Amino acid sequence: MLFLTQRKQRHWKRLLTHTRLSYLVYRYRYLLTFVVVGFFSILLEVLLIQFIPADWPILVRSGLAFGAGLIFSFECNARFNFRVPKPLIWKAFGQFALISGLSFTLNMLSVMRLQSLLDVGYPIVRFGSAGLLFVIAYSLHRRYTFKEARNFGIAVYASSTERVYRIWLKIGRNCDHIHVDLVDETMKPDAATVDFDKIRTARRLWPGIPVCLHIMSFEPSKWLPESWDLADWILFHANVEENLFPLIVECRQRGKKVGIVWSVGVIPGDLLPFLPHVDFVMVLGIQHPGQSGQKLLPQAVEVAATFDAMRTRYDYEMMFDGGVSAETITQIRAKYIVAASAVLKAEDPVWISNTLRTGAQYERRAA
Repeated sequence: MLFLTQRKQRHWKRLLTHTRLSYLVYRYRYLLTFVVVGFFSILLEVLLIQFIPADWPILVRSGLAFGAGLIFSFECNARFNFRVPKPLIWKAFGQFALISGLSFTLNMLSVMRLQSLLDVGYPIVRFGSAGLLFVIAYSLHRRYTFKEARNFGIAVYASSTERVYRIWLKIGRNCDHIHVDLVDETMKPDAATVDFDKIRTARRLWPGIPVCLHIMSFEPSKWLPESWDLADWILFHANVEENLFPLIVECRQRGKKVGIVWSVGVIPGDLLPFLPHVDFVMVLGIQHPGQSGQKLLPQAVEVAATFDAMRTRYDYEMMFDGGVSAETITQIRAKYIVAASAVLKAEDPVWISNTLRTGAQYERRAA
């Protein structure tokens, strides 16, 4: 019996270690790929400069070589790393060129200064100065150029029948936030008993990851007292039977992000009064709230596109839940996406979660 217990402990220890490593690779994959692409783009640049006539001014030679490296770097990052959607490709390229041009200018100033102080060649000082300025350039690219990468949330039910630990075993920490659906009998007559311990379990299993509480109730205020210490973001349905503005104010007072939810039967215009006051607009893409495995509604895709077009005017982010899969993700205009059955029932849940995270723009493997 003791041998079996020790063997089980070793098994879980290996599983936890593998999960942590998997998460680290997942979390920093953009940075790692960006570094590799950046290295090869500068390598291409220093190789090309050798073929440009030596009697040309150094700024002209380095500028031409930099242009080639810039195109190579953008193509690799846009196509394989950040998966930029095609409608946004030229806008992203403009931002990429602007930031990279600024970085290159600072690099050239550094190169000329270092060459005047040190007796070293262009390639060495170019790589050295690029390394010193890398953090600034990468931060700006993530904030402005490649900001459209998806934020994937795994759906967990705050109900007595949910098995949170099994979800964690399937995907580990390969998600960006935890999306908790709290469903009561006002919205789904046969809803299972609400169980806040499921949220507590989720917080223990995914420490440091934001928890979004989607209150699927026509009387959301009754669930808030026990939710304040468990949720980071709170979503309310637009068609509830209560005045939502006092609840939004209380969320603000408690430092919570807040969102408004559109669902089937709600007129999109009914959400307009809330738009200046929320952080998220979530579109529920299925017919029946509180049920997993439903098909994506074309109407919901259209509504998401409508609210996405107004996003910059009101300064909120789009969120989409329901019917999200590797096949439908490219249709959905939302940065924050939520899925459950499409991930958990897949042969490789981690791969599917990564596919959703990158928008499946260039995926070729079948889900």
